[in-house]
Amino acid sequence: MKRHTVILPLRLPRLTDKTAAQLVELLHELIEGIEHHYAQQVHRYHNRQREIRQDRRYRQSPLSTPTDPPF
Repeated sequence: MKRHTVILPLRLPRLTDKTAAQLVELLHELIEGIEHHYAQQVHRYHNRQREIRQDRRYRQSPLSTPTDPPF
């Protein structure tokens, strides 16, 4: 899958210190909730990706030929 980087200009409003702190806390809690909800799926995905990388390395490694000396 090709990835494309897109930069969107975002103008954030000025906030009071308290409101800024509350917003950041809310965003942290939101991310934490999403991570918890999808944790098993993310774990399975990472395991599959690791297996794919290991399989590719195994297939790309040169195999010894029968004429190679044993040591």
